[in-house]
Amino acid sequence: MRKTRSNFTFLCMVILAAFLHLSVCTSTYAQTRVDDSWKDSKITLRVSNESLGHILKLVAEKANATLVLQGVSIIGINDMSQLNVKEMPLDKVIGHLLKDQKIKVRYESGRQIVIEPDEIQPKSDDAEWFQIEGVVMAEDTKETLIGANIAITDGTQANQGAAGCITNIDGKFSLRIKRKSSIRVTYIGYESQSIQITHADRDMKIVLKPGGVNMEEVVVTGISKRKKTSFTGNYITVKGEQLRKMNPNNILKSLQFFDPSFKVLENNSTGANPNAQPEFQMRGDQSLGAISSKPGSMDLMLDNVSSRPNTPLFVLDGFIVPISRVLSLDPERVANITILKDAAATSIYGSKASNGVVVVETKVAPDGALTINYSGNLVIETPDLTDYNMMNAQQKLQTEWEAGVYNPNQAGSMNEYYRYLRNILGGVDTYWLSQPLRTAIQHRHSLSAAGGTDLFRYTLDLNAGFTPGVMIGSENNNKSVNFSMSYRKDNISVGATINLTESNQKNSPYGQFSSYTRLNPYYPTKNKNGEYEQILDNYKGSGSNTIVNPLYNANVGIKDEARNLTIASTLNLEYQATKNLRFSEQFSYTRGMARTEQFLPAEHTKFATETDVTLKGEFSKSTGEMTSWSSNFGVNWNLPLDKHLFSLFGNWTISEDKSDYVNLHATGYPDVHMSDFIFGNKMDDRPSGTESISRQMGLIGTFSYSYDNRYSFDFNISGEISSRYAEHKLTPFWSTGVRWNAHEEKWLQGRISNLVLRATYGTTGEQNFSPSDAIEYYTFSGTMKPYTSFPMVGALLAGLNNPNLKWAKTDNLGIGLDVGFWNNRINASFNYYNNITRQLLTNYDLAPSTGFESQVINAGELQNQGFDASLNVIAYQNIQKGMNWTINVNANHNKNKIRKISDYLLKMNEEALKSDKAPLPVYQEGQSTTTYYAVRSLGIDPITGREVFLTRDGKKTFTWDAVDKVPIGDTNPDVSGTISSNFTWNDFSVGLGFSYKWGGIVYNQTLVDKIENSNIAYNLDKRANTSRWHKPGDVVHFKKFDVNGSETPASTRFIMKDNELKLATLNVGYRFNEEKFNYLRRLGINVLSLNFTTNDLFRISPIRMERGLEYPFARSYTLSMSIIFK
Repeated sequence: MRKTRSNFTFLCMVILAAFLHLSVCTSTYAQTRVDDSWKDSKITLRVSNESLGHILKLVAEKANATLVLQGVSIIGINDMSQLNVKEMPLDKVIGHLLKDQKIKVRYESGRQIVIEPDEIQPKSDDAEWFQIEGVVMAEDTKETLIGANIAITDGTQANQGAAGCITNIDGKFSLRIKRKSSIRVTYIGYESQSIQITHADRDMKIVLKPGGVNMEEVVVTGISKRKKTSFTGNYITVKGEQLRKMNPNNILKSLQFFDPSFKVLENNSTGANPNAQPEFQMRGDQSLGAISSKPGSMDLMLDNVSSRPNTPLFVLDGFIVPISRVLSLDPERVANITILKDAAATSIYGSKASNGVVVVETKVAPDGALTINYSGNLVIETPDLTDYNMMNAQQKLQTEWEAGVYNPNQAGSMNEYYRYLRNILGGVDTYWLSQPLRTAIQHRHSLSAAGGTDLFRYTLDLNAGFTPGVMIGSENNNKSVNFSMSYRKDNISVGATINLTESNQKNSPYGQFSSYTRLNPYYPTKNKNGEYEQILDNYKGSGSNTIVNPLYNANVGIKDEARNLTIASTLNLEYQATKNLRFSEQFSYTRGMARTEQFLPAEHTKFATETDVTLKGEFSKSTGEMTSWSSNFGVNWNLPLDKHLFSLFGNWTISEDKSDYVNLHATGYPDVHMSDFIFGNKMDDRPSGTESISRQMGLIGTFSYSYDNRYSFDFNISGEISSRYAEHKLTPFWSTGVRWNAHEEKWLQGRISNLVLRATYGTTGEQNFSPSDAIEYYTFSGTMKPYTSFPMVGALLAGLNNPNLKWAKTDNLGIGLDVGFWNNRINASFNYYNNITRQLLTNYDLAPSTGFESQVINAGELQNQGFDASLNVIAYQNIQKGMNWTINVNANHNKNKIRKISDYLLKMNEEALKSDKAPLPVYQEGQSTTTYYAVRSLGIDPITGREVFLTRDGKKTFTWDAVDKVPIGDTNPDVSGTISSNFTWNDFSVGLGFSYKWGGIVYNQTLVDKIENSNIAYNLDKRANTSRWHKPGDVVHFKKFDVNGSETPASTRFIMKDNELKLATLNVGYRFNEEKFNYLRRLGINVLSLNFTTNDLFRISPIRMERGLEYPFARSYTLSMSIIFK
């Protein structure tokens, strides 16, 4: 009975407890429903091009609510976004901004918007993850900063898509973060601050100094940094990571995928030669001239600017540098590259900026303790011979028979025929093209040790690259050491770098590749004894032709190499005098040494017919050195007044460049062991060379005004004095620009992500000529005979100088439009330009009585007009799944016109028009510099087999006459550009890039040479056997065979449409993280990234033309690895 009563009492207590709990829950639930009803508050807000964190702050303010982030990381906290809502409930607005994020949102009493992870996070810290909490304050006001962005970064800067949070109403933040990650704290109007997190800290106090600009928001022009939203110039900035994905071996080639106006010109002679310097062009030619691209050219190795009249100016970390410094720079060291294109962007460089400016920035040390990174590339490069279509042995011999080379009635002739036939029957079918080639294995290694804080940073880079070419024996090996450091104390900053770079080049002993395309395939490479013979044949079929074996030369001891050593150092000082006034000084010093040697032993086939043993063998040697220094002193002042911002920038630059080199040549090296220059039998009487020195001083001033981040105005002026000119007068260059950020207007905010209109006009210049053209230079060459009356030697004037010579000046007009939609998921840009170069440097014919042929004068005038256009689309994005797909398309159209030329160029035109060879450049007023002139052809006459031409007045004739040449097209395409796409899914990425050109023409010289111009003693293109005239009535494209060979005069018959689509790059990559792969943690590795890239995989073109005449083109397959150690 007692037990029953006890059970009943217990049951009543349980029921009572359940009732009370239900009552409390019901009451709490009712209260919650009442309290979170404010989440339906209506929000009306329009904002464009603001960070996601800032927009969240504005939304909370509109709802009169407090934003609380509890240990959550919001992806893309710094990414630019837009919002356009009207009377939309608060929770819908928050949901729209944070869609696909792995979070949950609670609307609590007291109007608090609480954002926290949607997954339960461990409360305790461990070895890899821990909680950090703290407050962000302003140094000047000592108050907390509400809405400051805290982004988790790679230690250098807040990258696109970085996760993070913002401070709440008390200036506090809370994040769960991985060990050794870095956070970057930013707030408008204050300097950003980076901190590496090495341990849990729940009481962080971060103090921001006033007056800073986020590096993500500036344009680096080299000399100064400008705010993106107020910069009026036309520019494009690309991160090094993006460039390396497109081409990990040559980042300058990758630039073409991001800026259609920047082109790396393909050279059909040098092909994939690792020792050849590439040619660059930006918005057409600004000068009448071409680069001297011969590998080993001393002018190029010492960076003689007069040898590159159309190459852009290169700036490395704030200093103008030789192009060789950029080409030898390890791609892993590049942080980003900025291209400055119009006058407003480039006029601060004055006389050097007509061809545009390429600004390269290297990486700075990440925040925190010492970090060691390794990256390496393994490249497999294979020769690309797809455009060669040579006859095999049987086809070549049959072609010779059909052409009548062999006479059945002559025993000697038939003996020759049967000798070749026996070789063929014996299995000889030599593919000569493959003999000097190989599959090249290249590799590059980079090891860096870096660390520090905003107070002190340091970086040590060790780089080595080994680049053998596809022609056996050719290679280019680079080694470099770079150390940089920066120190900051209060208002003073000091930075210094020192760099040592060594380059060693070797050219292939197998000679020019074109010599292998001529050899008949029925010749064996070796004789019966397995040895290479110097002479393959004395071909009698079309006269006596000595056929030498180029393979023989590779085994006689040729030496053809070059070496370049450069030491460069820089020093940077900066003093922040006040909040708005800053002084800076930059100093650089560079010294370079170069040497080339070429030794051809007596056994070389060049001396095969030489009988005098003392004349066999030759040695060429060049040595040179250069020194340069420059100093830049700058003053930067800005004054914000309410919505107005005034800025002044001044810079004083002084520099000196000095170079000299000597060329030596000797003959007579009868023994292969005489491989040093001093053993020569006879040296040239007069060694050649040059010595030059130039000094320059410049003053730069910039005034900028911006109102309410909507309207901006820039005015730049620079004056320069150069020792290259006889009159040392200050020459002015200037520019002005305006910008309207239309998306900031109230009536557009929220309706469009970005809308910017820009207009610029100004004058830049160039000084790409020899100093002796303006100043009197004397030489002792040819005067080393003392006068009979007294022991003195004389000197001669090297050339007739022009003391009135001036800078060529380019007037630049630019108009630009940038537009973005749908949270910047669709972005387009259009830029029109019209550049007129006046006072072009050209030669002027002189009377014979002067003793000189010509003199350089300012006489020419050239116009470049066109546009750049680009479209960037985020086709698909899912933040929660980590998926992102982008498509990028760009295009460039450029047409130039000669407005004025000199008498000297008129004379050159006459000579070019007389030529019956391949069409030569003809400079005529009103035409383009790339216009082809040729006699029009109607093809081969079916009755006679002769080519039918059209005279200038349209009459048919069998006679080719130079006077009938007319302009028939332009080698410059109507439009060119790239198409690229990238897809990422968490740690996996894949991308591809196409390049295209349309509308240009090309003269297929190699086809003419291999079909009609070639002597039948040499191998021919397979097409030589097809579509060739044999008898009356044949409707064909090619003339009949001429056994002795004939020169086909240039006509439109071999001019073709130069349209092309090329798969320029394909890359696949994966990022292995220690969180997912435990074995990395055991190896002490934080992140391991692997990427595979292939370049120039295939090309589609209507033209079948031999490519790579002196050196073949190649395809490359690259495996890249990057390791970040713990």
